[in-house]
Amino acid sequence: MTIARQLARPVVWRRTGRAEYPYAASVAGQDWVIRLNDFPVDPMYTLFIGGRDVGDFDDWPGCWQRPG
Repeated sequence: MTIARQLARPVVWRRTGRAEYPYAASVAGQDWVIRLNDFPVDPMYTLFIGGRDVGDFDDWPGCWQRPG
């Protein structure tokens, strides 16, 4: 699984109410979570799938839908 492949997949996110991990989603039965990092020292976000760090990214994918 590569981060690029996951960033290209449409995902509808929900708010978690947690500042460090603001978004979560369920994708094909797996729990996805976004961590907000110490930007600009670190990349803006880290994607976790099933509790595993899949990779970092800075730009929110256009095919991902954040909650209103």
